[in-house]
Amino acid sequence: MARREFLRRTAGWGAAVLTGTAVLPRLARAAATAGTADLAIVEGADYFADTLKAVDLLGGMRRFVPPRTRVGLLINAPGWWSKPGSFTSPEVALAAVKLCADAGARELVLLNSLAAGYWRRSPRAAGLTRELSLVRDRVDEWTEVDLPQGKALKTATVNKALLECDVFLDLPIVKNHEGTGFTGCLKNYMGATSGRTNRFFHNGSGKNGYEDVTSLSQCIADIALVRKPDLCLCDATEFLLTNGPAGPGEIRAAHQVVAGTDPVAVDAYASTLLGLKPTQVAMIVMAFRNGVGQIDWTKLRVQLARL
Repeated sequence: MARREFLRRTAGWGAAVLTGTAVLPRLARAAATAGTADLAIVEGADYFADTLKAVDLLGGMRRFVPPRTRVGLLINAPGWWSKPGSFTSPEVALAAVKLCADAGARELVLLNSLAAGYWRRSPRAAGLTRELSLVRDRVDEWTEVDLPQGKALKTATVNKALLECDVFLDLPIVKNHEGTGFTGCLKNYMGATSGRTNRFFHNGSGKNGYEDVTSLSQCIADIALVRKPDLCLCDATEFLLTNGPAGPGEIRAAHQVVAGTDPVAVDAYASTLLGLKPTQVAMIVMAFRNGVGQIDWTKLRVQLARL
């Protein structure tokens, strides 16, 4: 597909989602340039299969997870997110667990707490007991990090495993957020920070709650400097368009899994699924300015698939 035609088609994807029409051209698997994709977008009704396909389009999990490595999983599914469209689908997370196990990972470390019974929300969990036996909880061990390049955040307390794991996988859900307007890969970093650091995100500027979105967004952009994910698997299957992050709210079913190595680019694309431009989301702009990633996702090698 010629670059001009590719950009013409992708320009309307956000609007297409909001009107309920198909987002991806049927059976499309196009890229601006040849080679392994930087960004994979897979649409389909089976979210487990979509995730497997998305990773395959990036070159397969063995590209990211060498044998005998420890993999950190940051999954947006804490106990207080229970409403539909508010948490990462266990189908997406289970696919990641299986792929890591098949690649030869020796241990999968949770970087934040998951809701009780999270894995059992998917019937597939019963058939993945061996793979799930590799998952360990490491949510109560913290370490201080300095962020000399941070603009609003100069120090933070993060899960030690975020720094110690060999491979870092970011598994957010894309959705509306009351404060920042949008949440995805970048904001998911907050799940790996301590309560004290989270409070600074929200109140460090001297204002309460979501009154200072600029400061909150800059803190999110700064925490992304701690460590870049080796792989982002973004759940854009069924998500909140309103009343995020916890819901209940209006749900949009885009039926997509978005995968890439660049959290800024993944969020930039995913923001269009909520009818936003990446430049309208402060944390995306600020993370781009911090050098975390590319805000113009159309400059990347993009692979599309519809299952």
